[in-house]
Amino acid sequence: MKRLLIATFFILPLFPTQLFACEQWVQIASFPAAARHRATAFVVGNKGYVGGGHINSLFEVIHEDFWEYDPGSNTWTQIANFPGGKRYHSVAFTIGDYGYVGCGEGENNDYFNDFYRYVPGLNIWQPIANFPGTPRRAATSFVINNKGYVGTGQSDFGYENNFYRYVPGTDSWEVVANFLGEARSSAVGFSHNGKGYVGTGHIFGDDTKDFYEYDPDLNQWTQKADVGAIYRQDATGFVLNGFGYIATGNDVEGDNDYKDVWRYDFNTDTWTQIEDFCGAPRRYMVSFVLGNVAYAGGGTDGTNLNDFYMFNPLLSVDETEAVTIKIFPNPSSDLIELNFSKDHNDIKVYSLSGKLMFSGSDISDKVVFNKKDFGAGTFIYQITQNDESVHIGKFSFI
Repeated sequence: MKRLLIATFFILPLFPTQLFACEQWVQIASFPAAARHRATAFVVGNKGYVGGGHINSLFEVIHEDFWEYDPGSNTWTQIANFPGGKRYHSVAFTIGDYGYVGCGEGENNDYFNDFYRYVPGLNIWQPIANFPGTPRRAATSFVINNKGYVGTGQSDFGYENNFYRYVPGTDSWEVVANFLGEARSSAVGFSHNGKGYVGTGHIFGDDTKDFYEYDPDLNQWTQKADVGAIYRQDATGFVLNGFGYIATGNDVEGDNDYKDVWRYDFNTDTWTQIEDFCGAPRRYMVSFVLGNVAYAGGGTDGTNLNDFYMFNPLLSVDETEAVTIKIFPNPSSDLIELNFSKDHNDIKVYSLSGKLMFSGSDISDKVVFNKKDFGAGTFIYQITQNDESVHIGKFSFI
């Protein structure tokens, strides 16, 4: 049975605008252009990029604009339009200093297989070798060892299960093993520790919750544990701090949009339901990861959405009894002191956007933080002993 979560909202003084949070999810600046779904997202360096997508209510509107998100200032800036023209349900990945975007569906219901790379320093898009498979939309992707993998999706011939690998050094594509599961579109893809992962999505006449691992050394797929308790398509996913996440989506009839979030443990091949997504239930949400924080937003629940949120697992304060902490005063306008009940503590402090603000090792009894070093805002501290987390907490400077 799906658990019931009661969200608590409060104001945080991190950004110039007011932010509202429900534990692990914090609302940030909304996507500034027209609300949309089936958009595309990637990251380069410390910036996130979102663009394309469409609206298909009474009249269809397809977009070619792209926007850059800066987590440091919580602002969006428009960049050069996608050179392939108006496009939605494209696929993207990042290798080094470039973002790669291709395929998708355009006006007149045309599918594409062209591909481009974005160069942030020059704010230009450059064409690369076309994707060698059939033109398609709703493909999925992941990156292993600086090579981009793209496969599945929907073409003029139906749903696809073939996969290809892009080699940037030679600007060429290579055929790899077909996806093991049933051919599909709107699946989730990500990578971790030299392996690729693909799951959920829309198969012929149904949605699904199956999940698979790709080993590039063996060029082989292996089925893993199913994702959560319900079938879904049109979800979003990412890897953060060594765990995989799949969130939101909807059912095959399109009657039920979801807001549940599932965390995947790569070591034990298990899924655990965690706190729900903070926004409205939705499908076709996009997401990207910067540092220790994930960002997700947009999509549709029948109404196109442009709200955006950041996800930080450290915001869920699950304290243990391994060490007793006294922190005072909290909040403070000057100094905050942390006292420890045990010696040899390692401590790290992060901003809500995931930036490391302080790191200290082998602290015996206390540490003092100065507002001059942090600025106003709410911060997360994590205490470890022998590389194991023993306490997580929050403090604020006002």
